Amino acid sequence: MTVKALPLVLLSLFGAACVANPAKREAPAMPFVGTKWMVVTERKVEIEQPYLEFGDGAVSGSTGCNSIMGRYVQDSIGAGAIIFSSIASTKRQCADSLMAIEDKMLGVLRSSTNVRVTGNRLRIDGSAGALDFVAESTGPLTPPPPTRP
Repeated sequence: MTVKALPLVLLSLFGAACVANPAKREAPAMPFVGTKWMVVTERKVEIEQPYLEFGDGAVSGSTGCNSIMGRYVQDSIGAGAIIFSSIASTKRQCADSLMAIEDKMLGVLRSSTNVRVTGNRLRIDGSAGALDFVAESTGPLTPPPPTRP
């Protein structure tokens, strides 16, 4: 092989390697606002799956037992910071398992500091723990491991 042919051979090998191992692309993130985010729980909830929906500074949803509502402020530069305020819920009493989910949701929302959307997944972190969500109209992506109440 001549020295002139070596770069051509290397280039063809590199091209073949790129075709054999295509880059894995992450699905585009679902929009934070306007998506119904279903809480990932360990067990199936019998009545209504807990969820949150975000609007222009407002959040509403269900804990699976009670309706919740409140306000939020999210950073404008994309660092993932979020703060919820005026979080309130209706006061219906439900089964202990649903009340545990509600306590977890309200605790995390009231102490939240960070939010992250990846594909069809949403995660809210706070000093009281974390909540994992999956977009209601999920396709082939699998939900993250369940959040323990």
